[in-house]
Amino acid sequence: MPVDEYSHLFSNGDVKIQYHLYGQGPALVFVHGHPDNEMTFSKQIDEFSKDHTVILPTLRGYPPSDVPLDPDAYDGNVMAGDLVALLDHLKIEKAIFAGGDVGGITVQKLDFLHPERLLGLVIFNTPILGTMMHLIHHDKEQQELTKYSLKYIKHNPGDEYDLDHVVRTITDPEYRAEIKEYLKNSPEGGMFYFFRKNFPAPPYGQNIDTSGMHYKMPCVVIWGMQEPYFSDKMLDGFYKWFDQSVRVVTLPQAGHWPWREDAPKVNRELRSWLKALETGQL
Repeated sequence: MPVDEYSHLFSNGDVKIQYHLYGQGPALVFVHGHPDNEMTFSKQIDEFSKDHTVILPTLRGYPPSDVPLDPDAYDGNVMAGDLVALLDHLKIEKAIFAGGDVGGITVQKLDFLHPERLLGLVIFNTPILGTMMHLIHHDKEQQELTKYSLKYIKHNPGDEYDLDHVVRTITDPEYRAEIKEYLKNSPEGGMFYFFRKNFPAPPYGQNIDTSGMHYKMPCVVIWGMQEPYFSDKMLDGFYKWFDQSVRVVTLPQAGHWPWREDAPKVNRELRSWLKALETGQL
């Protein structure tokens, strides 16, 4: 793995955020989710730093980045602003963004708000937001799958929570233990505030305006079919949300963390898509 001898910091307002930087070339930003941190993408660093500037930010709420204890600080639009601030800090006009889970929601928000800063978008096992707004409000199966989020939404800083339950779907025992230790030593309030601000909650049955939830640049969706949190219906009619090309890759043996659980295939598929994107073949 290329050596990043120390972490770097940038600020968005009064919130300081850590990031790691590897390689040279077009900017490729990987954005982690929950329960996780930026090094969840360690299996992508070697491959893509060969010819890209690989950037791994640590989201606000996840140490050593700042953890503001204000629910409004975790609005998806605010966190998308962190990614704009990162590009400004590095004097990068546009980048390719890839995200999973919380990071996947954040990069989608970035697309909706600041499409001029993206060259392309990679979505790993994260709800297609327009479809999710329908499923969570009208589909009993999806409501059942996302019951876990209700405790997160109600959580207040300092409340007790079950760490083993939080990390239960990380399939690699060694990595699960590593993340459990990281969470044990990190304040949890900001992480759960994200769910309060961004995740649909009861009362269900609402009809949400999804007209602004379209993707304005080439995209690839990489989806582990053993996904524990989201119904396969998330991929139904996916094409209607994408204004340019979209490629969908399904991995039968991977789950919520395909970039870790089936890293060789993910890297190969992502490399293929990047080549097509960067040579104007999409």
